[in-house]
Amino acid sequence: MSEDTHSSTAVSMHHHGCTLKSALEGIVNLYHQYSAREGKDDFLSQKDLSEFLKCQAPTFLAACDRDRPGYIKMLFKDTDMNNDRKLSFEEFTKILAKLAYDTHCIHHGLDRCRHGKD
Repeated sequence: MSEDTHSSTAVSMHHHGCTLKSALEGIVNLYHQYSAREGKDDFLSQKDLSEFLKCQAPTFLAACDRDRPGYIKMLFKDTDMNNDRKLSFEEFTKILAKLAYDTHCIHHGLDRCRHGKD
């Protein structure tokens, strides 16, 4: 593929001005909306995670029985790798991966409950 062809392909794939850099900055900013409230440190509590998911990812919670009692608590516990009862940004990225995978399944019309693990 020539450089011109590659460049035009990259430009045509550039969707609505969204770049990886801006998408990642948006994720970090969104994390900080929930982790840095009320003078808190840069971590999410289980309550913060619950508010984040209910507000920012309601379709994720509505699928696959994720709205069942105890799901967010289980997700939090499974993600809190060092058991300090708070999620660092690095730990939070594991949840982002689940959200991204869920969105990918929706995009491709795949069964979100069959293809993902919760």
